Amino acid sequence: MIHLTRILCPTDYSPTSDNAVRYAVEFARKVGAHVRFVHILSPGVLPEKPAASSEETAVSAVQPEEDGDALPDNFSRVLMDEKKKGLNADFRVLKGDAPNVIAEQAHSWGADLIIMGSHGRTGLQRIMMGSVAEEVFRCSDIPVLLVKEQAAAKIIVE
Repeated sequence: MIHLTRILCPTDYSPTSDNAVRYAVEFARKVGAHVRFVHILSPGVLPEKPAASSEETAVSAVQPEEDGDALPDNFSRVLMDEKKKGLNADFRVLKGDAPNVIAEQAHSWGADLIIMGSHGRTGLQRIMMGSVAEEVFRCSDIPVLLVKEQAAAKIIVE
């Protein structure tokens, strides 16, 4: 029997990501899991801060209030509304290379599942822009559910 208690859901606030967020919320509700939403900032987006220790880390947590654009008002409202309805969720802003940070966060947090959006790019677009979802799928040892932009959240889990 598969028992899901922790779902990681990366978001970049795109329409594709929004669909993945809806899936994660519904999935978490159905199975009683905690969902952690993460937003990844590329290195250099925020001013560098002195390290807490002499050891450099590849992933550093950033409080959402340190970056005004990290948590858009509409996402914040939706998250607060869902939490009022009983959703067990939290939000993290992390800094680093998105695929590696997502895989590391899923592993270190003990996620049972990653739910994320996939733009479904092909051909030259895929070569030029790459695919964060594909890289996460390849480098993570945790199952990944990819949600396409056109997908509608119709989850039936018993």
